Amino acid sequence: MRNTAGLAKFALICSAVIGAGAGSSASAQDVVGDWGGLLAASLRIVIHVTTGSDGKLVGKLESVDQGDTTVPIEAITTGDNGFSFAAPTINGHYTGKWDADKQAWIGTWSQGQGLPLVLTRVADKAAVAALKPARPQEEAIARGPRPYTDQPVTFPSTAPGVTLAGTLSRPPGPGPFPAVVLIAGSGPNNRDEDVLGHKVFLVLGDALARRGIAVLRYDKRGIGQSTGDYTRATVSDFADDADAAASYLARQPRIDAKRLGLLGHSEGGLIAPMVANRHSDIAFVVLLAAPALRGDRLLERQGTLIGKAMGKTDAQIDKQMAFNRAHYPALIEARDDAAAQGAVQAYIDDAVARQIIPATTAGQMAKVLSSPWFRSFLAYDPAPALSRLTVPTLALNGSLDLQVPAADDLPVMRALLKDNHQARIVELAGLNHLFQRAQTGSPAEYGRITQTFDPDALDTVATWIVQTK
Repeated sequence: MRNTAGLAKFALICSAVIGAGAGSSASAQDVVGDWGGLLAASLRIVIHVTTGSDGKLVGKLESVDQGDTTVPIEAITTGDNGFSFAAPTINGHYTGKWDADKQAWIGTWSQGQGLPLVLTRVADKAAVAALKPARPQEEAIARGPRPYTDQPVTFPSTAPGVTLAGTLSRPPGPGPFPAVVLIAGSGPNNRDEDVLGHKVFLVLGDALARRGIAVLRYDKRGIGQSTGDYTRATVSDFADDADAAASYLARQPRIDAKRLGLLGHSEGGLIAPMVANRHSDIAFVVLLAAPALRGDRLLERQGTLIGKAMGKTDAQIDKQMAFNRAHYPALIEARDDAAAQGAVQAYIDDAVARQIIPATTAGQMAKVLSSPWFRSFLAYDPAPALSRLTVPTLALNGSLDLQVPAADDLPVMRALLKDNHQARIVELAGLNHLFQRAQTGSPAEYGRITQTFDPDALDTVATWIVQTK
């Protein structure tokens, strides 16, 4: 299964089973049949369970949205209201509890991160298709008309051998137009910043282009049509790519190079100030859920809040956070890959021994923790770059954001931008990390919410850019 959760993966990576069942116990025979669900609100999954000739349960997992890919499942267990299985070929594992009221298995799919997966009995694939939530904003864009032109573009990064591919949207008319580069959050994001079935940057770019703002959005290096090695990239490398995008956009016809800005979402909000401080010609910066805390501190707050939202006890959360505080310094201080690998192995061995993570997810978690990006993110402190910003800056956070919590982030942001008299910092009530109108702010809600980006928040961003001179 592909990674779709971005920064949330680090808070969810050690998640336990979500929810507890109600009602009568489910027997092994109850599991036999076909079960469908929606993983990350975008991948339709069908679990086929049968009884083998030896009376044992056997099965396979089918991913409908990935070309009907099928992999075997094994170690199928049921009883005591529980259902679990493993998919060793993709290093996956599922554990769920039976909910008699919903007539469904409520559980977690783990494959390097924990994602909620509810399985209900289905008759055929058509029943699985019906589980996929609507995306009205994307659907409206697809129907058109679009009062702007989209042009596929490529441009070199400042990094040798890396060519970035993206889309340049230009409003109608001769221009010159104010313009903005969209910088995506963490994870292998394409130019649409496709997160849990939501095309965040497609919707944002459309709203800005309709207001007369030219927009450049691009695939991260090694993702989509961009070249380069995503797995070896650090925060600094992604800043080099955003730097190249800004330089490219400034050279394009019908673009007002004196009204060129950067918009970063989540990790992109770390990168935008870094790049703006390099360029005297960057006219403005928009920070959407941008971290103001150092990476390790942010992950602790994020993990605490998301853990509570997922039903973890204070004791469980405290144990996990204390464990991370004990091990993260070795990752931050590692001077080379060999030292980092040693620190990661110590983390994993200790975590499995203390039952903080299951052994089934250890391999995938080790890959995440040892990645150059994760190590660079843990150590990166956005404070120096933010405090140096002098251009007009708009910083927005949702009050229900559990990944970059407004209560922790915005006071620090205000202190860092106190000398920037052109900074506007706003907390938007009722919005989550993706700027959706939400109930709790938990990442588990992202995919279930049909709205991709709150229209009032879109208007706030577009109006501020248009009015900024």
